[in-house]
Amino acid sequence: MTNPSIGVLIVEDDPVAASVYEQLIKNKEDFTVIGKAQTASETIQLLNVITPELILLDVYLPDANGIDILFQIKQAYRHIDVIMITASNDSKTIGDSMRGGAFSYLLKPIMVESFFSTLENYRQTREAWQSNAHIKQEDIQRIFHKSVTTTDAKHGTDSLPKGIDKHTLRKVILAMKAASTSLNAEEVGMQIGASHSTTRRYLEYLVSSDLLEVDIVYGSVGRPERRYKQPSKHS
Repeated sequence: MTNPSIGVLIVEDDPVAASVYEQLIKNKEDFTVIGKAQTASETIQLLNVITPELILLDVYLPDANGIDILFQIKQAYRHIDVIMITASNDSKTIGDSMRGGAFSYLLKPIMVESFFSTLENYRQTREAWQSNAHIKQEDIQRIFHKSVTTTDAKHGTDSLPKGIDKHTLRKVILAMKAASTSLNAEEVGMQIGASHSTTRRYLEYLVSSDLLEVDIVYGSVGRPERRYKQPSKHS
């Protein structure tokens, strides 16, 4: 008998980022997105009608701080788990997240490997909680000393392939998010101050991570042009 799918609520004010998370979660058969909210007020309203097992919660929301929402959720809905997703890497925010009961903490820009490993860690831990078996001391320590000090500590250069710098990667991601149309490597490179070859390497990395799509444009002369864009939104 298989375990029921884990219902996920995505709380993220950036619709592009929320769409990326949803697309990634679709690759995990044990998880299902059951709702999305862009503000704290929408989150509270949704929690009156749906019951997720897990919330992916951004810290910077238009109408509230995500840390305050974390404490509110854990007080009113003790059974709901929360994974913070944010660009904030200051010690106070991370510490408050741990004290507020967050299961884990992911830094933006999200790395696909880190995202999937965090979800898998959560799934395995949840299964351990739900079992009636006694948990060994070493497994208890693994559960209580996880998240920020393990998966997310590796979110920096250690989790990126050779030749991909997290600061340059973030510039490329922000440039693509701000674009209203598809861009080629030269156009992105001009925006971030990087060479065509360097920019193309980062764009292709994002394509390989399913965070960008590429169109091949065939002109009348010369090589086909590769133009990059945000992933198509799914209803």
